[in-house]
Parts: sequence; C-alpha cells; structure tokens
Amino acid sequence: MVIYMTLSEVKELLTKNNIEFKLLEFENETEYWNHISMFPCTKNAKPNKVVAIVIESKNGNKNIELQFVENNSVFCFEELWFGEYSYEMFDYNEEMLPQDLMQNIIEIEKGELIFIALNDIKKHRWLGDACFDLSDDDAFGKKGFQKAMKRIDKPKSFLSKLRKSKLQYEIYDWNTYQCIIK
Repeated sequence: MVIYMTLSEVKELLTKNNIEFKLLEFENETEYWNHISMFPCTKNAKPNKVVAIVIESKNGNKNIELQFVENNSVFCFEELWFGEYSYEMFDYNEEMLPQDLMQNIIEIEKGELIFIALNDIKKHRWLGDACFDLSDDDAFGKKGFQKAMKRIDKPKSFLSKLRKSKLQYEIYDWNTYQCIIK
C-alpha cells in the first residue's frame, strides 16, 4: 500500500517555504471535480471527503490546488492541479513527493509554464489540456505553444460554422489568463 503525504505534512512544507494558502472542504470527489473543472467526468469519483489547499495565482482565475482525499480519518495527497490541468501525480515515489511538489509549484509561480484547457461548450465536454514549458523549444515548449496559438487564432472553418460548434480555450499561466470562445 502506497501512503502519500498527509494534509498536515503538506501544510507544514508550504509554510516552511513561505507559500500562502487557504483550505477548501468538499463532501466528496464529485463535488471537488465540479469545482475544479467545467465538465468533469465523475463516474470514478470517490465518495470520500476532499480538502483542497489553494494557492491563489496572480492571474485571478486559475489557482494551484492540492487535492487531499480522506482515508481512515486522514487526508492523503491525491493530486496537484493548476486550473483544470491535472499533474497526474499518482505514480510518484513517496520519498521524492515533497521535492517534486515544491518543484512543480515553483515552476508554475515563475511563469515558466503556460497551460491551455479546451472545452466544448455546446456538447458540455472537456476536450483536453496541455502544458507548455516556454524554456524548452520542442513540441511542448515555446514552438509547440506558438503552433497551438496559431491554430486557436485561425478563423472558424466552414464545417465548424455549419455545425455551430462552440469551443472554449483557456490560456493561462501564473500571471495571465485569457479565454477565447469560437
């Protein structure tokens, strides 16, 4: 059985690193996922209580959230989120988790990473997300982000106009937030 960090351990880690945060409580994972995502798929949500540590960003819309799920009266770390982007940290080595959490938080706060979330407003579906490291120059670096923005900025195709599709792109980093609906 893998035991991740507890809520109290992460609170202590953040306090030690002078990172301000607040706590939010949720009755279950479905309620939490509805809070974090526009159109969550909740079929595999746990019925357990959830506590989120929220580190408010400067962009005013999307925050860093650390999700903890109650297990035997202890809240254990489940996931790191930035906006709708999930870091999928379920396979992390327990000894490295504190260091990896801090490294990810610091990278977000430095503004080195930019995120894009895509939702289909008409069909009420999450379509995907991506994280780009602007210090890299590969498909998920600066060039990849520029290519993604060119696709987003292109006018709607004739077929999209016929289908009357309505897509929402949220582009954000620690400091900025932009929402484009097409």
